[in-house]
Amino acid sequence: MIQPLLVSPEEIRGIVTMAEAVEAVRLGFREWGENPQLNAPRRRIHIPTGVRVSVHQGGVPAANATGLMTHCEWVKPMAEEQVYPRLNHPVIVLYDSAEGELKGIIVGEITCAELANNIAVTGLRTAATSAVGTDLLAPPDATRVGIFGAAGQAKNHLLALMQVRKLRSVKVYSRNPENRKKFVDEMGPVTNLEIIPASSAEEAVRGVDIVLTATNSSVPVFDGNWLQAGQHVTTIVGSNVGLVKGGFTSAKRREIDDATLARSHVHGIVSIQQAIQDEQADIYDPVQRGVIKWEQLVEIGEILAGKKEGRTKPDQITFFKNNAGQGVADVALGAKVLENIRRKNTGQKLNA
Repeated sequence: MIQPLLVSPEEIRGIVTMAEAVEAVRLGFREWGENPQLNAPRRRIHIPTGVRVSVHQGGVPAANATGLMTHCEWVKPMAEEQVYPRLNHPVIVLYDSAEGELKGIIVGEITCAELANNIAVTGLRTAATSAVGTDLLAPPDATRVGIFGAAGQAKNHLLALMQVRKLRSVKVYSRNPENRKKFVDEMGPVTNLEIIPASSAEEAVRGVDIVLTATNSSVPVFDGNWLQAGQHVTTIVGSNVGLVKGGFTSAKRREIDDATLARSHVHGIVSIQQAIQDEQADIYDPVQRGVIKWEQLVEIGEILAGKKEGRTKPDQITFFKNNAGQGVADVALGAKVLENIRRKNTGQKLNA
């Protein structure tokens, strides 16, 4: 019989390394690629105050876990960005995948050991997912990255990319010069990398191998015509038509433009079904306009399972849309957290 644990927010600060997070998420997507029944698209509801609730369901038999993650935020869409006046504790509920016994309840935002106090909305899972997709599609010898964004998501993403590529130099661009400087000052000592603040969006794109957009923007952050042969783009903003239908905003969010999609030779994505369900602005809408076709999109789970190919030529421009968190990733990460908690003999035992 399994002794279930209740794990508090304080106990999960820095509980896993970034490398552990990336490998856990990779396992979750590989399992899903092999068995499509293991995951359901993220579901969201928005109430009139602007509070939203998200639910992510998935099962990862290789991690002996199934269950869900749910999180709730107070969201305020603005003209060019989306802000979160209040962030609240996410909750992961894990069950044993063999017989369905409750294994644990994890409360709080999971952070990595390298940046234990870096809090972003599902920040660790998001960055780990981006790293897995980037690993499958970016040039194998990539060493230079240009990052858009300088807050919690961008910090996690830089660490995550370091797990899949031997980075040597980093350029960071944010509209606020002070935020660029803060990013350089904080992340330089953590990564031991050369980090340069870029003075413009174009400077961040030119001369790098990987372009990463990890922002809260609601509009494209760079011109896809700046991309060069062989470059890779990873982007994270996942638009949700529910905000438009609910009257919270007049337009759906997108972080990249049509030129980026049109010029890319390989289009990786987390979930095609998610893009269709949420009518996501930078995937669904371009398909409707004929910029790209649904059959061009390749899910990373399919690549991991050996069913589809990713990058096949050095000069290809490749693209990865981390278009929404998936339950398989949350469950796999939660299972690793619970494993480490048990090893440390922490967590509160539940009588269940």
